[in-house]
Amino acid sequence: MGKDYQRCLDKLAAAAPETQSALIRSLLPGIEAALNSGQRLKTVWEAMRREGLQITYRGFHMAISRARKKTTAASSWGKQCTPSQAQALRETEVKPVEERDPLANLKLLDKENRPGFPWRGTKSLNTLVYGTEVSTDKNKR
Repeated sequence: MGKDYQRCLDKLAAAAPETQSALIRSLLPGIEAALNSGQRLKTVWEAMRREGLQITYRGFHMAISRARKKTTAASSWGKQCTPSQAQALRETEVKPVEERDPLANLKLLDKENRPGFPWRGTKSLNTLVYGTEVSTDKNKR
């Protein structure tokens, strides 16, 4: 009984598509190969019209762009994590809040050898210009 269903589905798959957009989608790999070999889209359309395709160039162009979008969307839907990636995600350990350092990124940036002059501001202009520190504390005068 299962063979009857499979044979029926095989017949449907082997039959010519009923709509022009389905026909374009089924011929898309061949059309892409012709375009990649240097042929223009209009040349491909003209060759297919000589073979009996009844569609305008604008319709052909739109059908090609829609078929390309549909194959791109279908390929992105099928992307799933491989079992090894899923296993790695499960094995990653999340540290408790007490062990995490919220300033770890800043500490890494401070330790790195950044290009340029490492400027750290000084307390006063006298220290910068004359190399002397003038006390501003009234008790030490």
